[in-house]
Amino acid sequence: MFAVSTKARYGLAAVVELALNYNKGHIQIRDIANRQGIPKHYLEQLLLILKKSGFVKSFRGAHGGYSLAMAPEQIKVLDILTCLEGDLEIIDLTGKKDNLYFFWRKVEEKILSSFDLTLEKLMLEKKRYEGVLSYNI
Repeated sequence: MFAVSTKARYGLAAVVELALNYNKGHIQIRDIANRQGIPKHYLEQLLLILKKSGFVKSFRGAHGGYSLAMAPEQIKVLDILTCLEGDLEIIDLTGKKDNLYFFWRKVEEKILSSFDLTLEKLMLEKKRYEGVLSYNI
């Protein structure tokens, strides 16, 4: 069964948190951890990976923190997931092709295309979704 790892979920949540605050200064790691429910020490490891890959930058000191290294419209969800997980293989299609290869290939393409959106578009979808859910009469 296909499942997104905790590493990918937490890493993407942290990057989205940074994207929501883009151009508003940097955010301290404890604030990201608290807002997203991510263990602080695990988040530190994830942000280090993302920093080495050029997606985030860090600021030292008592008022230090993290911010995106580029604009949200320049970062794709797929790039973040690949950074954290390596090449995404949804279904093992190596080796002998079975008679349903065409079907599994199509499934994999659809799943990967779902991840092929920018952080900016993901944030817009998040806001639309939350707007629908927060409707009050």
